[in-house]
Amino acid sequence: MAVSIPAGFLVINTDPIDGRMLVANAAERKNTSTYDQYNSFHGLLVFEQSTNKLFALLDPLNVTSDSSWEEIGSSGSGSGTPGGSNTQIQFNSGSNFGGSAKFTFDVATGATNISGSLTVKPGTTGDFFLIQSGSIEIAKVDENGNFILPERTGTTPLAVNGGIMFSSSAFYVGI
Repeated sequence: MAVSIPAGFLVINTDPIDGRMLVANAAERKNTSTYDQYNSFHGLLVFEQSTNKLFALLDPLNVTSDSSWEEIGSSGSGSGTPGGSNTQIQFNSGSNFGGSAKFTFDVATGATNISGSLTVKPGTTGDFFLIQSGSIEIAKVDENGNFILPERTGTTPLAVNGGIMFSSSAFYVGI
């Protein structure tokens, strides 16, 4: 099998393996003297030193256009103003950050709080809705709408005021 090595391929000391991967600035990155149909390809990764950004070439036949290059990655920080108040969970609200006092998270207790209605729709598993503590199933609603309390094993726990439980073929209701 023959291997074709493109012009500009470098293996010198600590230089990049391919000189096309490093440019000084955007003007050099979008210059047809630097990249043309013979030495560029879709997906070519180029690091721009002036901005410390990595770009991927999307259209090797139009390197001069900004739309032919896509910036890859970022510094990891998002932008925008958080929606809602402290403890409110963020969500997309019409392409803006949203938050609601009815949907909160308390970092101190680890509790997620939802007030109002909660609609749960079927997923890809056999369980429609599952409440679990670690690996222990507490309760579930199956795809047929049946509310199921799985059998508890081990010692029979004490009844909890207002609680319900199924253990050893017995149904317990705390009063």
